[in-house]
Amino acid sequence: MRRSPWSVVAFWIIVASWILPGTGQAQTAGRRAATLASLSGSPIFFHGQQVVVQADAVRDGVLTYLVDGQDRMVALAVPPPPAGTAERLEVSGRFYDVGRLEPDDPRMGGLPFSRLSESLLGKPWPGVGELLVLAASATRNVAVTPAVTLRTLALDPAAHLDRDVTVSGRFRGRNLYGDLPRPAGRSRWDFVLASVDAAVWVVGKEPKGDGFELDVQARIDTGRWLRVTGRVESHAGMVVIDAAELALADPPATPRPQPRVAARQGPPPEVIFSAPLPDDTDVPRDTTVRIQFSRDMDPESFEGRVAVSYASRRPEGGADPDAGSVAFETTYRARNRVLEIRFDEELELFRTLGVQLLDGITATDGQPLPPWALSFFVGG
Repeated sequence: MRRSPWSVVAFWIIVASWILPGTGQAQTAGRRAATLASLSGSPIFFHGQQVVVQADAVRDGVLTYLVDGQDRMVALAVPPPPAGTAERLEVSGRFYDVGRLEPDDPRMGGLPFSRLSESLLGKPWPGVGELLVLAASATRNVAVTPAVTLRTLALDPAAHLDRDVTVSGRFRGRNLYGDLPRPAGRSRWDFVLASVDAAVWVVGKEPKGDGFELDVQARIDTGRWLRVTGRVESHAGMVVIDAAELALADPPATPRPQPRVAARQGPPPEVIFSAPLPDDTDVPRDTTVRIQFSRDMDPESFEGRVAVSYASRRPEGGADPDAGSVAFETTYRARNRVLEIRFDEELELFRTLGVQLLDGITATDGQPLPPWALSFFVGG
């Protein structure tokens, strides 16, 4: 039975999230803590960048969306929760305003964003700002912590709005390093405070006090650390602290090396997605099989434990002398927990191909993967 167009779209969405190359502009390197509101409000600033957000993962048909208040965005490679439920996640990945890409951009490798545009918007290609996508590279459950830091403010400002907080960070002048998409616009003394992947605006006080006077235009001053006490506000999707007190702060201490302890074993790994899908039809002859796991895997454990073969043409099954061998090579991509199987030659038309993961494949802590199998039909 053929799959619905939505199943085909879902298949290509997951593949796109695994192999889409970066197409960002020349901005500050590194990941940025953001919100869905800031991504939607400043798509040109975040386009093509690595970001981290906190939001509810919600399943809608075959797609997964990230939802935070009134903001909603398509998420790729985020395991969908059961229908009708939501799961709060911290998602790291690359953000795209698809309309800022060209349909024939060679860096896209022919990925079918046009199919997604047709399905969601009813036209071959989205306009600027019409299709915002977060292609995930990692997800985890949100850790609840009572401590307030720049990072907790940047990821979940709604939880702290109109409250007084005290946080520490590195002085970054008047956005001298492009940490935030736009100025706060309060005064000529506004400055950015940053730490790790998070940044906020500080307004209401000049950056000077007991033993320090910093220049918002001087990069030489950006090595200093400040402790800021003030009330949390929001401006154009950015976090703003209306400062009441400023003081010098010590930079974070370098953590001491900890003695190694035996790693605690986690649950057995599972296959959470594959492309092609199980029992898929009309799979292209030049396809690459991709299998995604729930946990980090031991790359060496795949050696000799992946089998690929055509199904027998004989009605009664059994050995098929006409099947021929299937030559392939495997690559494990640890960042996305994906095993890629690439074939040396194009697959035979109108044949069912089987892929098996055999006993002995393990996660990095030694937990075994149960044997697993996939079959699909090679079409046009």
